[in-house]
Amino acid sequence: MVSAMSLITTTTYTGASGTVYDFDVFDLGTRFNTVSGVYILSIRTGSTLLTQNFAALYVGETGDLKDRLNSNPENHEGYKRSASAGMTHIGVHRCSKHSTRLQIETDLRHALDPICNRQPVPSRRPSLLFSNI
Repeated sequence: MVSAMSLITTTTYTGASGTVYDFDVFDLGTRFNTVSGVYILSIRTGSTLLTQNFAALYVGETGDLKDRLNSNPENHEGYKRSASAGMTHIGVHRCSKHSTRLQIETDLRHALDPICNRQPVPSRRPSLLFSNI
């Protein structure tokens, strides 16, 4: 997948269903190969001698980590929002089956409510809501 030097730790995230998912955690700048999986753009929130804690900023899924995270991250709105929010790491849960990736992504988004997955709501001017009669 990537060089062993890029992998810094593993962590788990629990979905709304109660299912626990294992994630390999990589530093930003890791160059991924063509691998399918669910990914979490995160920020390190603390660490001890034995554990490191990561808060999810964005949860996504892809059939190709290399294309999604390395080729054009500037075209990935969630990546840009996560970078602005202080993203420090990328977690990866490998999964090749598309329907399973979507199920895991949804389960985690519902449990973690990552701030960078939230869609901005455009403001509406009152003049657009009411017609002048």
